[in-house]
Amino acid sequence: MPLSSSSVLGRPVTLSASSEAKVYGLFLLALAFTTVGVFTGMVFASVLIRSGVQILFVIAELALIFSARLWMDKSPLNVLLFVLFPMLSGLTVTPYILYVLAGYANGAGILFNALLATMFMAGASAVFALTTRADLSVFARGLLLAVLGLIFLGVLQIFVPSFRTGQTELVVSGLGVFVFAFFTAFDIQRIRRLGRAGANPFLLALSLYLDIFNLFLYILRFMLALSGDRR
Repeated sequence: MPLSSSSVLGRPVTLSASSEAKVYGLFLLALAFTTVGVFTGMVFASVLIRSGVQILFVIAELALIFSARLWMDKSPLNVLLFVLFPMLSGLTVTPYILYVLAGYANGAGILFNALLATMFMAGASAVFALTTRADLSVFARGLLLAVLGLIFLGVLQIFVPSFRTGQTELVVSGLGVFVFAFFTAFDIQRIRRLGRAGANPFLLALSLYLDIFNLFLYILRFMLALSGDRR
């Protein structure tokens, strides 16, 4: 999860232009390997769905996230595991994408619109982060609690039928869109003006990647709840 900002000797630490470029370069690399993972998942969709191996992929993703501080500084292991994570993300999300395409008459259009909306909202978050005079690091704890709240609501939707209604899904997905749009702004500002000495570009890029990936998923869920036409 994104880390809260702090300061060193009371003064903010600023990334050099080359360091910022490295973070965004790693982020773009992650997006590219997510695409590779999605296409690979579509090629082997029947095998992946029948075998239930996605559960192992999710476990592997969680293990990579929670162990990130152990491998982020170890080269070339950091590059290999950083590339592996978005590959696993692409493979894991593929069944959901196929479900949208097969289960909704307008699924392809909604997917395309969700991608466009994600690009627009990420861009808007970036503009806000780089132009506001507010220090978004003060919201770090609140954002963490908000994410935990979204996880709790997600669990309720799995086990409590009344939380799976269309209106509830609109509220939950709408909250998710807001939280991760703000989280994107938070991390972009953190990349621009670091508050922790020796921050690892892999860690920053991974945080930003998770923001955008989750933002896309919540936008997609919101659009499906709002205008999805089930077959």
